[in-house]
Amino acid sequence: MAPRTLWKWSVLGAVLLLVGWGSHAQQSAWQSVVIAEAGFASGDLVYNSDLAVAPDGTAYVVWADLGGDIMLSVVPPGEALQPGEPINVSEGAGGDWPVAPAVALGGGRLCIVWEGWDGLGGDIFIRCSDDGAKTWLSAPVKVAETDTASGQHELQQEWDGNVDVFVDAQKTVYVTWLEDFSKLVWSKSSDGQTFSEFQVLLETFDYLRWPYWAQGPNGTLYLAYTLALSSDEADVYFFKSVNGGATWEGPTQVTQNPGFSDAPEWAFLNNTIYNVNDDTEQAAPDSADIMLTVSSDGGKTWGKSVVIAQDGAFPSIATDGKNLYVSFSSIIGDELTGFVCSTDGGQTWKRDDIPDSGPNFVFLNLRGPGIDASETAIAVDAQGNVYVAWARGSRELRQSQIMLAKRTGC
Repeated sequence: MAPRTLWKWSVLGAVLLLVGWGSHAQQSAWQSVVIAEAGFASGDLVYNSDLAVAPDGTAYVVWADLGGDIMLSVVPPGEALQPGEPINVSEGAGGDWPVAPAVALGGGRLCIVWEGWDGLGGDIFIRCSDDGAKTWLSAPVKVAETDTASGQHELQQEWDGNVDVFVDAQKTVYVTWLEDFSKLVWSKSSDGQTFSEFQVLLETFDYLRWPYWAQGPNGTLYLAYTLALSSDEADVYFFKSVNGGATWEGPTQVTQNPGFSDAPEWAFLNNTIYNVNDDTEQAAPDSADIMLTVSSDGGKTWGKSVVIAQDGAFPSIATDGKNLYVSFSSIIGDELTGFVCSTDGGQTWKRDDIPDSGPNFVFLNLRGPGIDASETAIAVDAQGNVYVAWARGSRELRQSQIMLAKRTGC
């Protein structure tokens, strides 16, 4: 494909939010802790956080350190958030720019995937542990050996959000990414060390973005993604498999919005699928909203997308089996990390943004492979505690931080 430089929010091209930390005196349901911190310059920045939480409340926070590594902090369960010492996961694997880490936990297996980028394009790396990152099953593994760019897409050469990992209850590991800018591909492993030859689910001359794994309560595996026709028009689609990827059905369209529907994540509650994404349909030119689209028949049909929060981007969704929780990056106003929750199956939503959580830096254009979008991540433990991880910082403050917050219920 011919290189094209388009962006869904042209006014925001490379936004850096320049608000101070600030302080709020009001009572809050949230407690938060700094997981990692650094400066705010090339070679000295922390960003790209992701999160997985075990049923007992152990939280695993991963992030990229611009110094050249993918890092992990294990936060043990307990009333107070007390992060452990950072663990270097990548140990140099991934070239000069290891970016965009994603983490998943299933059957007691923890896996962290990332894109390693150098001047010749990206490669996908992974590392897994069966004992909570005390030891690793292997050194970092390159999932696929290719001569083309892995994990990057052509919209402004953005390299964030284009690789994802899922681990099921049997410890089978599934990885998905974008290959050669034009292909949605996936691979799997039973041992967390050796991976199948990747399979191409979709090849297109349009733009592919933000693949995301989800598994329904009946074991059906879903792979959602964004298909963009231009910088102004995109929608969410998915493939599904009932046999662990032996065969696939799709693609099926989820959203049908006139704006740019992007960055899907899914949750399942009472056999209903809840898709969240951001969309510019009802937003100002320099903004976007968080939208919800629901299916009650396994994804065969979908309702109309509705706005559940204004002025947000790159949402994450989780459920405790009763309530729904969504975090997102706020993109105007106080630039706090946004949070909404629902106790009635998504009919109504209550907003309670995390205090002192800004400034979010949503878009960032540094030297190297391209643009970063620093999204939030949300997860819930078996006790109903809600966890959110995100990055904050600014050039004026000369500081960046990886944050983790916790609350109970909606």
